[in-house]
Amino acid sequence: MKLLSVMVFCLSGAVAAAETPTPEQFFGFRMGTDKKLARWDKIVEYFDRVAATSDRVRLRNLGPTTNGNRFIVLEISAPETLKNLDHFKAMQRKLYFQGGAPTATERDEIFRDHKAVVLITTNVHATEIGASQMVPEYVYQLATSNDPKVRHILAETIFLLVPSLNPDGQIMITDWYNKNVGTPYEPSPLPWPYHPYIGHDNNRDMYMFTQRESQLTAHLLWQDWFPSIWLDEHQQGSAGSRIFVMPATDPINANVHPLIYRLNGFYGQAQGAALEASGKDGIIYNATYTNYWEGAMAWSGWWHNQVGLLTELASARIASPIDQRRATYDPAAPARPQAPAAPEDFQAERRRLMENPDEPLPAPRDVIPRTEYPRPWMGGKWTLRDIVDYELIATEALLETAANERESLLRQIFEVNRATVEAGRNGQIAGKERVFAILIPADGQQDPNEATDLVNRLRMAGVEIDRAAGPFESNGKKYAAGTYVIRMAQVFARYAKDMLERQYYPEVRRSPNGPAEPPYDVSGWSLGMQMGVNTVAAAFPLPESLKLEPVTAPLKPELAIDRSSADAFTFPFRGPLAATLVNRLLKEGARVDLGRTHASVTGISVAKLATLSEGFTLTGNDAPAHKTKPTPTARASGDLTLTRAPRVALYQPWTSNMDEGWTRWVFDNYSMPYTNVHNADLQAGGLHARYDAVILPDQQPKEILEGLDFKSIRPEYKGGIGEKGLQALRDFMNEGGTVIALGASSGLLIEKFPIPVRDLKKGLNREQHFAPGTVVNIEIDAAHPLAHGTAASSHGFYNNSPFFTLTEGFASQRATVVARYPNTNVVASGWLRGEDLMAGRAAVVAIEMNPGKMVLFGLRPQHRAQTHATLPLLFNAIYWSVSP
Repeated sequence: MKLLSVMVFCLSGAVAAAETPTPEQFFGFRMGTDKKLARWDKIVEYFDRVAATSDRVRLRNLGPTTNGNRFIVLEISAPETLKNLDHFKAMQRKLYFQGGAPTATERDEIFRDHKAVVLITTNVHATEIGASQMVPEYVYQLATSNDPKVRHILAETIFLLVPSLNPDGQIMITDWYNKNVGTPYEPSPLPWPYHPYIGHDNNRDMYMFTQRESQLTAHLLWQDWFPSIWLDEHQQGSAGSRIFVMPATDPINANVHPLIYRLNGFYGQAQGAALEASGKDGIIYNATYTNYWEGAMAWSGWWHNQVGLLTELASARIASPIDQRRATYDPAAPARPQAPAAPEDFQAERRRLMENPDEPLPAPRDVIPRTEYPRPWMGGKWTLRDIVDYELIATEALLETAANERESLLRQIFEVNRATVEAGRNGQIAGKERVFAILIPADGQQDPNEATDLVNRLRMAGVEIDRAAGPFESNGKKYAAGTYVIRMAQVFARYAKDMLERQYYPEVRRSPNGPAEPPYDVSGWSLGMQMGVNTVAAAFPLPESLKLEPVTAPLKPELAIDRSSADAFTFPFRGPLAATLVNRLLKEGARVDLGRTHASVTGISVAKLATLSEGFTLTGNDAPAHKTKPTPTARASGDLTLTRAPRVALYQPWTSNMDEGWTRWVFDNYSMPYTNVHNADLQAGGLHARYDAVILPDQQPKEILEGLDFKSIRPEYKGGIGEKGLQALRDFMNEGGTVIALGASSGLLIEKFPIPVRDLKKGLNREQHFAPGTVVNIEIDAAHPLAHGTAASSHGFYNNSPFFTLTEGFASQRATVVARYPNTNVVASGWLRGEDLMAGRAAVVAIEMNPGKMVLFGLRPQHRAQTHATLPLLFNAIYWSVSP
């Protein structure tokens, strides 16, 4: 029987090999050839061909991307496995306790008969294109080869391959590179984000799930397949190590089960060992990337009891080779490796490549052999084919190790899941404080719609959430019916706990007296805080009598309409979702008066409101059409009177600015109309005839003024707004326009205009003040027009941007503090060096200049579209531009 199975296996491979072209035959060049790239649509076409000719490969369309391209997964395994794929998927779901814990019989069947389910994702960052070029070659090998190693992998694993997490970006980069290759502009970077909205930050969206691609990935991971291992293949800078493999570096996150960290190291080191055995240089681990941070694709798997792996290959210039001077190694030199690379190091390297594209990179600095880096990269030529070769070895090594360790992996994952549910049942997931459940109260929320939005996002990540059928008491407090309950006795409790509690980033020092090392990315992400939702950790078991009803479908936001006539009504304005309806109403010609907590509307019929409220459930009073129209009430101080939609110009620099992309997504998502403007548009002047508000995204003043001006930059994308654009902004405000500056762009207004504001962040070094991403406490002036829809005490997000103090100004100016940091306890969640310097300082400043206005945002009001608590501040700043 075994011989017959092998013969059938070999026959299937032979047939596929005869019918399936090699990648080189199909694309017309070998994968990784210098200055040659396979475009996404052709890659998908090739996989269609492979799936049609091989019984080892299935292709599924998961859905369209943001730009409507195909987002696919390949399911690859032995033919007999694919014939019974639903059976194995059911076993994998049971391994992850979906529908309850497996019985002893089910558990034993899983250990005996199930496969190791491994997901590999690639190319989330579009310039990191090597893996998208590697996968056709490896898929062809799996589809056609009868090598014993391939047969073993197919027999023992189910390999899920997402060949690109960012197909839109892959197309952008391929087309841009092909446009410039062979010209003086070959090194010129793409002038806009390499995703329709968010560029490099698509790797930071795996808990907010704002983007279509993130949502499709989450569904595959935590609704569909529940893979046990998830490898995300990346590329890093070009000057240092050739490849990073797991494990990552300290600190660790206590909410992750320790066995997951062990397995990360085990499988990562298997990849490193295979590369070493192949004679490859520059393999490093325990460097740069930390074990603590949520949100970075495969690392999100850690809190889902999945082995989450990262590889980072040294980059070429897309498909063009890089030359690097050779280093020398002095064995007598002290063995002190350089400090881990920081994101700004990679940015400086990219800038050097643009400034001097014909010059070799400087020799590697880190050339000390040591445990985590036994054979350092010493320099030389580096090509796209080198990347393909390294990734082929690392990919196969992971799958071979998973196949070899199939039963051990299944037993280990089962134990992590069992222990998680048991620990949650006892309130002991992690930490000193016992937590049996996390409650999202039904009442007392600043905006109840944000609570339902939070529930929806947690459910995308596989979290089981119930709703209390009646009132109950917990920890001595009473909770109303409808309170959402997240029980810790569930398999993804670690994720829910980590998302909703405060982060305390652990200090890491390389020596007892050395400085604390900053986090690699953000240090705090507490989702309830960022969304303005109150959550409560239940320190005691919930009442046994409490009846819970599971939430089984996405929840819709509700708006209570209080109608007083056929074309007049009010509704609550207590958070960003309500702004969606405001923006739709203004577009249709309604008048909207915005107060502290409510919007009053006139000029919209019942029928039109029903159309405009798509996506909402309307509740409340609908008065008869013949009821007498109410007399308008007097306008309260601080109200915003809106008789038309604001005309918004969003500046888009030619520097691939992600903050601009996030802002654009926020505007599209909340129906805020806008026009993208570029350097030439601003320099043309006459802005106030076309726009009411100009928004400058987070960008350094020098970059706004000068942009990129290297010889490798295409002429049409060189430079910034210059003095001419600056004068246009000055004229715009002199004529009554409003300029809204986000983050670092506030510095441009402070430096170039005589306003009574000083940036206290400017001039501070990293040892004095540093915060790569921290949730902070803020206090908001409830009487200010920009405060509508916010809580007086709230949370914002701070990321090394300015913080302000007011100074002496002219009589024609009126500067007010809209939001400030408290006098004590600035940090709400995460890590911040120099907290005392921010205490009591301004976070948001509004300036009336008669007739123009400015709004300076030091905090990040729309940071990665996560900061719902502060989004109304941004929306109100725009509304302020058209309110008398």
